[in-house]
Amino acid sequence: MPTNAEAAETFRAIADLLDVLGERFKPEAYRRAARSIDTLTEDLAAVAARNELRSIPGVGDAIEAKLREFLATGRIDYLERLRREVPPGVAEILHLPGLGPKTARRFWTDLGVEGPAELRAALDAGRLDGQKGFGPKKIAQIRAALDAAAGGPPSARLPIEEAYPIAHRIVRALREGAGADRVEIAGSFRRGRETVGDLDVLVASRDPERAFDVFSTLPDIREVRLRGGTKETAILARGLQVDLRVVDPSSFGAALQYFTGSKEHNVIVRTRARDAGLRVNEYGVFRGETRIAGATEEEVYAALGLAWIPPELREGRGEVDAATAGPLPALVTADDLRGDLHVHLEAAADAAAVERLLEEARRRGLAYLGLVAEGVTAPDGRSASPNRRWRRRCGPRRPASGSSASPRSTRPGRLRVR
Repeated sequence: MPTNAEAAETFRAIADLLDVLGERFKPEAYRRAARSIDTLTEDLAAVAARNELRSIPGVGDAIEAKLREFLATGRIDYLERLRREVPPGVAEILHLPGLGPKTARRFWTDLGVEGPAELRAALDAGRLDGQKGFGPKKIAQIRAALDAAAGGPPSARLPIEEAYPIAHRIVRALREGAGADRVEIAGSFRRGRETVGDLDVLVASRDPERAFDVFSTLPDIREVRLRGGTKETAILARGLQVDLRVVDPSSFGAALQYFTGSKEHNVIVRTRARDAGLRVNEYGVFRGETRIAGATEEEVYAALGLAWIPPELREGRGEVDAATAGPLPALVTADDLRGDLHVHLEAAADAAAVERLLEEARRRGLAYLGLVAEGVTAPDGRSASPNRRWRRRCGPRRPASGSSASPRSTRPGRLRVR
């Protein structure tokens, strides 16, 4: 049975191809339906079985019919027809990093470019020079995107908890060694997604070479794939791609907003800017040729009449409309945590190890800490409760007994915790 994620991705593909074909309003209708499907808390098939597909925001008669076709066959004939109208190479172009369907359409209709190889030839021949919207920086970005795509398929997405220590080692090294004014991780990592496909690192500095030199020598780096005037791309030992961009401090906020994404959020933000007679990109917010905002994210959103939007909400799910009414509700942060009930403690840990954990808990302002004996297993597969030997290591504090159980250690369909 097709999944919700597959359905949403199919509708986004329809929207992209409609953009390439020059449709004005249909693409956003399909993207809205895709966003709604992404946020469903149950399977589409269950909604369809109750004849309630029309209750999904953005789903009308036409889209309902396509959803039913997709659930029944795993495909949508309308998408196949669109694919036949657009050269396959143009579809490859619209998936290049930093490019989109409207840019791919310009290459196709204005320059006759129908694939990445033809695009590279057009760059080499100087055919983009002087074209409106394609200045030296944009041309360099397109060339870098082609180079990155030529390096092979992207690596598998990495769980954010595995990407977290890598990201913070990179940030710490750049802050300490590159003399950077500011270093931030953008992209899906900053939005707190469960997995990340790559890391986007932004550095505010007027000395890109120094930042690149520090970055290139990090022990996590396996290969530097490309290096340009303001961007360096490297592959880590884990196969994860990291893009380091050095931006001028005056446009750091705009770059951080742009590269944090998501794509759906940024499309809505750009549409709002256009409707207000403005233009927004990674360099700032512009009225004509005059930049009116860009140093901070707050001023970028304020220039568009919006309250600042937390990165975790930037998924194109109504947050922009909500931000027009004023500040959004505060999200839960690490400062709100009162304690941690599941901290593994090795069976051989001594009193000093316990004290270090407790001291860190105090430093973070935690009111309680739950320690689980690691490597001490009860006969039924559960981690054993703290035994007297290392309970004494907690000193005068009163530890509470507890255990953790894995469903995999019990009989199928049964889980008993006493």
